[in-house]
Amino acid sequence: MSDLKKILIAGGVTLLVIVVMVLILLPDRSAGENSGRTGEEQKAAMTPVSVETLSPTAAPTATATPIPPETPPPVPTDTPTPTMSPLERIEATREELLSKVDYYNSLDNTGEHTWQFIRNKEHEQSGTREFITIADYGAFHLNKSVTDDDKVIYLTFDCGYPSDNTVKILDTLAKHNAKASFFVTSMYLRKCKDYAVRMKEEGHMVCNHTVNHKDLRKESVETIISEITDVAQYFYEETGYELDPFFRTPSGAYTVRLLSIIRDAGYRCVFWSIAYGDYHSDDPPAPGYVTNHFKTYYHNGAVALIHNDCNRNAEELDAVLTYLEEQGYRFGLLDEIP
Repeated sequence: MSDLKKILIAGGVTLLVIVVMVLILLPDRSAGENSGRTGEEQKAAMTPVSVETLSPTAAPTATATPIPPETPPPVPTDTPTPTMSPLERIEATREELLSKVDYYNSLDNTGEHTWQFIRNKEHEQSGTREFITIADYGAFHLNKSVTDDDKVIYLTFDCGYPSDNTVKILDTLAKHNAKASFFVTSMYLRKCKDYAVRMKEEGHMVCNHTVNHKDLRKESVETIISEITDVAQYFYEETGYELDPFFRTPSGAYTVRLLSIIRDAGYRCVFWSIAYGDYHSDDPPAPGYVTNHFKTYYHNGAVALIHNDCNRNAEELDAVLTYLEEQGYRFGLLDEIP
């Protein structure tokens, strides 16, 4: 081996020894850093930090701006219709009818005859000889809708003229707990107002029979309107009650014009399917006639015409009602009739 190689090898060995010695003698930095700590602090310093401990700080959560609730649109409300008093309604009806005078004058006012009906003794509903279809105007002469399991008769009293018979009639109706419909004129009310009040108080109907009991076929449109509305006004002013919405023409007169005005005034015109000659107070039917007439011609749904100023009617009403009750009948009011 040459001297040069020997020198290089010897120098490398020496350098290696020096490096090893330096590493051995080099002071431990970590030991120096921990020299001033307590055991717990050194232990903590040597404990590896978990990932959870060093998790990055969460980004601040954005606060949502609250959205105000939607305001519902306003609900439209109907403007209340001003309430009219009974007298205001009567006046409004009068004005409305008078505004149509020309129209009513254009309508047929021909009346071939007054109301006529056809009797039968089989206790079937009465027929008619009507020359106008009265149902087209809301009028009727009986209740066509009755059934066999509900036997009913409608008692109607025409009070065209004052009569103290009304007291006995009302007493008899009360005895039987029977209801009736009374058609009154202003002539009747002027002397028998208290009877009309009693009718209302006891659950009966009080209906329109004109002011003066005229044959309305012969009157002007303006007079017809006055005959209908004036009695309604008078009745309310004198009793505090309103007339029920049913109308009977004196003598059963009817025409297209007359039925049209009555309907437009807010009334239903009422005719009849049982009647007899009781309208002459100075010439009443013979004793027993009224009772026998009802026994012969009664039928289900009948509208019976009875005049209050006939003494025989007042005398025999109790017997009539007793007999009809025995046949299974009750006594209804006109507002039942469709």
